[in-house]
Amino acid sequence: MAVPWTHIIRWAPELITISRELLGRTKTIPSPADPVHPTDNRELLARIVALEENERRQAELVERMAEQQAELAQAVVALHRNERRLIGAVVVLAVALVALAAWVALR
Repeated sequence: MAVPWTHIIRWAPELITISRELLGRTKTIPSPADPVHPTDNRELLARIVALEENERRQAELVERMAEQQAELAQAVVALHRNERRLIGAVVVLAVALVALAAWVALR
């Protein structure tokens, strides 16, 4: 599968902005004096459910990233294989060209 570099490049600025916003939110730890601090079990349960959902989404994201990394590694291996074949072909053609030049020179 081809890597959709155009999509990645197109979305990169927005992804960076969102990542920075998320990082900023996670760096702030609520204190007991904050009005958003949960005061009853229902609020705590809702936060736990939200955290578990977020963890599930992160696990899915990591899985997709690992799959894409594996596809990228396979593509690199294929490119390396093709590079070796092309180098071999260039060497064979160079030898043939030198042999042809020598044959023409000796004639």
